[in-house]
Amino acid sequence: MQDLLTFTEYTLAFLVVLSIVVFVHEMGHFLIARLCGVRVLEFSIGFGKKLYSRKDKKGTNWCLRAIPLGGFVQMFGDADATSAKSDKNIKKLSDEEKKVAFPFQPVWKKISIIFAGPATNYIFAILLMAGIFMVYGQIRIPPVVGSVKEGTPAAAAGLLAGDRIVNIDGNDIKEFSDIKRWIVLAPSNEILLTVQRDNQTLEVKAVLADDASNRILGVSSKTIAEGDVESMSLFPALYEATKLAVTMTADTMIYLKQVFLSARSPDEMRGPLGIAEASGDAVKGGTLSFLLFLVQISIGIGLINLFPIPLLDGGQIVVYVIEGIRRKPMSEKILEKALTFGMILLIGLLLLTLWNDIPRIFNRLIG
Repeated sequence: MQDLLTFTEYTLAFLVVLSIVVFVHEMGHFLIARLCGVRVLEFSIGFGKKLYSRKDKKGTNWCLRAIPLGGFVQMFGDADATSAKSDKNIKKLSDEEKKVAFPFQPVWKKISIIFAGPATNYIFAILLMAGIFMVYGQIRIPPVVGSVKEGTPAAAAGLLAGDRIVNIDGNDIKEFSDIKRWIVLAPSNEILLTVQRDNQTLEVKAVLADDASNRILGVSSKTIAEGDVESMSLFPALYEATKLAVTMTADTMIYLKQVFLSARSPDEMRGPLGIAEASGDAVKGGTLSFLLFLVQISIGIGLINLFPIPLLDGGQIVVYVIEGIRRKPMSEKILEKALTFGMILLIGLLLLTLWNDIPRIFNRLIG
């Protein structure tokens, strides 16, 4: 019974997180489409059978569908929700209808509408993070070792409580969170730390341990009470939130580059099950934990959608850039092949992440 309750909690947490982030993403497409004078036929959260539908004064159907694993905005003149293909009857449209049909818009409007989805995910994350900084303040914990766990790489390397870690593999460490960041992004498990101890500066080599999909050094920080809590007004909060969004994006790109170049394993990549697991953990961690997770997922969804993969927003933007250069749309046959390739690539990525998620979650359940 307890397992069923936990499963229900984690599922609901995942659906809430996903629905919020998807709504934000699709609202970006919707608002810029309206601003550009394009008629929006449907704004839907979920796929499959309609559970709820309401048409507004401008003719947009607002829908809630049975499978809450995404959403879409379908614009007038599109064959489907992807906006990748035009309706077969598009040549029969009148001149007035063409003015509000997506396929007849200038390239800059098409790119603006498509780019607006990922951009709105970033704007939402930055505003939410700025709000967190204004309400909770920004906690800065110094990169000083509070304790070293026995039997860990840190203990084997000779790290001691009170050591200040100032550099990892050439990267300056300003806060304790930077230690975890550069451990995650290190190209190999062997790292070089620069440590200040008393009045001495030491160089320490450590070989990180792997626990499931996490790298472990084995040090903990001082308590939050020993850190600095900096309360912020609006503009400093926005600046820090934007800087954090840029850092998170850069870190993700560094990690993906390392995976692509086979410098590290893709075992840390999470799919739907992994995100569901993290969603439940975030909700259990309280309001702040949940809000921080929303920031992370919104940036993740925004970034992924900018990748130049057919079926994703980034892939469509590439198509429209080519269309602008050629001054005519790409052929239907090329588009269909590109969409098929994109579908195969995304299914492969889904299977890879499921391969990572299932054993980890299973080990956690029996652990």
